[in-house]
Amino acid sequence: MPPSPVGPGASVSPPLVPADAAPPDEPLPPVFQPSPIPLGRGLLIGGALDVRTRTAQTGRRGGVWVNTAELDFQRPITAKGQARGNIVLQLIAEDPPDIAHGQDIQVGEAYLLYKIPLRNDTGTTSYIKLGQFQIPFGLLAVYDPHLRIIQPLYSESLGLRTDYGAALSGTFYGYLQYDFSITTGTGPNHAVFDPNRLVTFRLGRSFSTRNGLLTVGGSLLSGRLPVTDLDTDNPYAVELPPSGRSRPNRLGPDGRFTPKTRIAGDFTYTFRSVTARGEAHAGADKNNRILGYYIEGDYGFLPRTSVLLARSLFVYPTGNSNASREYVGLSYEAGRGLSVSAVYQYLRDVPRSAFGQVRHRFTVQAVLRF
Repeated sequence: MPPSPVGPGASVSPPLVPADAAPPDEPLPPVFQPSPIPLGRGLLIGGALDVRTRTAQTGRRGGVWVNTAELDFQRPITAKGQARGNIVLQLIAEDPPDIAHGQDIQVGEAYLLYKIPLRNDTGTTSYIKLGQFQIPFGLLAVYDPHLRIIQPLYSESLGLRTDYGAALSGTFYGYLQYDFSITTGTGPNHAVFDPNRLVTFRLGRSFSTRNGLLTVGGSLLSGRLPVTDLDTDNPYAVELPPSGRSRPNRLGPDGRFTPKTRIAGDFTYTFRSVTARGEAHAGADKNNRILGYYIEGDYGFLPRTSVLLARSLFVYPTGNSNASREYVGLSYEAGRGLSVSAVYQYLRDVPRSAFGQVRHRFTVQAVLRF
């Protein structure tokens, strides 16, 4: 759970291409990454292994399991000796603990990224992205949480993290960051376009001061997304699996999907050994209002050890239904790509027309990046 530098345009983790072959405003990896392994002509490979154990009152309890095993392939695109972009393919074998029969092999992010030639002296850049990618909304535009124990609001608010479509991103005159995407709204591995597409737009700005780096952003989103409401049949907010695939099992007035509008503000602040990040969501599911926020703070009190505190709240669109989360955790970077984290979670879910459900969870995670 160590802090991560940020910038708009979150990408596959780990980013394997040379720095000049990817947007300059893409985030650096959240932890130390081993050097990518050359495989054949121009192909780079990396990956991660995420092993966990936990005590919990619902879902998987105890035991040790492989939550994620992934391989990340990237092939840089060059023209006349200049880096122009890259091709990304992320294969994920996942076994989410709270989704029945969720063990599967999925395609995570899979896209073509290409830099549009512009005059270098303007400070303006523009990149086209086609395929499956993390949608640029709120913190998701600058932060990739798929290998972390805790997640921001995308599970409760959006019902997905990764989607299929096209995006345009970059910077205006070197300081204003922009992201625009049109995707299906059905989650990855669903190549289906319909008139009810998902449209997402974000503007961001980074400020470098003597007291650290601050990045702020504002996002808009509109389209059909999975129903995430809590009810007596689905009393718990379930985190999405690492691939970001939406598997809606909830029924709403429009079936398993419903029209959603969202506006969000997000920030990330880094100063020495401190990183703080957060986001707030407002909007509606059809004509019913939603509200939510996520706040997180990381402090590296030793060279390889950090502590984390976080809280989130999401108020669903009907009745008094809501989900709140409190987290406290510790992380240690053992070196050579290995990190070990432990998190205690206090979870409270209030379904419609039902009493609140309180759960306690303690999870230990070991992540090996290679």
